[in-house]
Amino acid sequence: MLGHLRSGNKRTKTIWWILTVLTVGSFLGGFVFLAGLGRDQGTRARLSGNVGSVNGQPVSVAQWQASVDESRQAWRQRNGSDPQDRDVKAVEQMAWRSIVNERLFAQQAKQAGLGVTDNEVVIGMRTNPPSMLLASAAFQTDGKFDPTKYQQALANPGNNWAPFESMLREQLPVRKLQERLLASIKLSQPELHQAFRDRFDRFTATLLTVPPVDTGRASGSEEELKATYEKYKSRMAAGARTQLEVLTSPKRFGPEETKAAMDMAKSLYERASKGEDFAQLARDYSEGPNAENGGLIDRWLQPGELGTLVGAAVQVKKPGEVIEPVQEGSRVLLLKIMDPAQDTSKTKTPPPNAVKLSQIVIKVRPAPEDLRAQYKEVKSIADRARAVGLSKAATEKGLSTVKTSFFDSNNAPQQLFAVPEAADWGLTAKKDEVSPVFEGDDEFVVVQVATQHQAGPPARAEVGDQLKMIADAEHRVEMSKPRADSVVAALKSGRSLEDAAKLVHLTATSVQGSRAQPDPRLAGNPELLGMLLGAPAGRVIGPVRSAQGWSFVRLDGVTAAPDSLFNDQTKGQITNEILQGRQRAFFESYVEKLRANAQIADLRAGERSY
Repeated sequence: MLGHLRSGNKRTKTIWWILTVLTVGSFLGGFVFLAGLGRDQGTRARLSGNVGSVNGQPVSVAQWQASVDESRQAWRQRNGSDPQDRDVKAVEQMAWRSIVNERLFAQQAKQAGLGVTDNEVVIGMRTNPPSMLLASAAFQTDGKFDPTKYQQALANPGNNWAPFESMLREQLPVRKLQERLLASIKLSQPELHQAFRDRFDRFTATLLTVPPVDTGRASGSEEELKATYEKYKSRMAAGARTQLEVLTSPKRFGPEETKAAMDMAKSLYERASKGEDFAQLARDYSEGPNAENGGLIDRWLQPGELGTLVGAAVQVKKPGEVIEPVQEGSRVLLLKIMDPAQDTSKTKTPPPNAVKLSQIVIKVRPAPEDLRAQYKEVKSIADRARAVGLSKAATEKGLSTVKTSFFDSNNAPQQLFAVPEAADWGLTAKKDEVSPVFEGDDEFVVVQVATQHQAGPPARAEVGDQLKMIADAEHRVEMSKPRADSVVAALKSGRSLEDAAKLVHLTATSVQGSRAQPDPRLAGNPELLGMLLGAPAGRVIGPVRSAQGWSFVRLDGVTAAPDSLFNDQTKGQITNEILQGRQRAFFESYVEKLRANAQIADLRAGERSY
């Protein structure tokens, strides 16, 4: 390795020194925790350099950190700035999900017997290198990957590509598996032609809806609620979902620790107000994100996003002025309003009243013994909860819990915004299982699985209140039926739909659209839309019952798109749109199935030593 570093130009040497330091540091990180093998599984895994496992395959600290770095790079490229504050937690969770999915795909590729040759690695390094290299600043020009720079470095025999070749050797079987899966998703020519017609053939129609009455309630009888559930349960069906019981214990910050942080922030405020460079103060003192870049939060922020105090301050302060220190939980914030005229970044044009800020973050640091005591208090509740349940264990300590709404991997609950790893833990845990203690910036959190629901409709007990509301709405629709019957009678007597509407003091309206993009008043009633598009022009369809009332509709005409529009460009656009949607749905389902059947151990919470 040293021989490789001694060759090449100065810039190349610098690049490879950096990459080597990162690589060596990552490997060393995997060996610093080798003692203490006689402890519990979570602690033992952490001490041996592992932060979890996927189907028994360990995830080392080095692998975890590499995934975090890659996720941070992806965030930076997508948002134009480093993750800020609690965004860091979201980035870490993206990294964990990414590494779990990669392991699951790699295991599937191995089972399928997919391997890789040396020649494939060479070609892959030339044409499709690992994402870490694609995102590396060494190969960027104007924020984008520069193939010329990369190819020049690749051609330099003095560079050691072995670590990245090993990385690619692991990734290529996964790519092969993904390509094989994608190849199974096809679009036939008849499907393509029908999709074209669905998008470009236009229809016009006349719609009359007899709305429900304004008041009225169902009897609420058992028989009525049962019938409502049977009618609507298929519409309530959803994928696999989880509900958690959540205990949040805010961290306690003593007056001395708070005063120390506030005094430091006030001192920096005085210095900045007297003319010292805010960016340099941020580099020297800030403990927050992007401190090395002067604390700049490189995106436009609306006052409503900044809380009551800061939001009010940015509306009265001028660009270039510094806002007095504000405490937010474990942080004291010192903010400067940036001057838009001096903004040299490539972020979008600001919306009205939006500002850019630079920040200095001073952490409020409880004494280690105090933080340790708080952690032990919460851990004792978690230990007790494994015997009596989290709600009771919390109540015994004078605390309360809340339940999340049902969620899945794409819809984390708001209650766990500060600790998204708790939501992921819950997705794979068993009913009644109690989590380890998760730590956020300002809180300790313990969760217990209240419900693990398989894909399908909810149990009747889960939707008791909803059923009553639906039954009431159904009753009001039923009460409007005599009015709809009057329309039916008028139509049978030979009156037009417009005249029948006037008899019941309503107005028929004209609607238009395509099968793929119908008028919103039809989109919510797929049964009515299907009957309309299958009927001959001039025939009145109805009444069709829905939550909106009783609907009648008449197809007035269809304008077919000319065949000349069905050209190669249109075909390509429709094909890409459909295939991308199918591929996305397929992979989401595939990953969900893999995760559901996997043994995933997330040991990042572990024991705290402080």
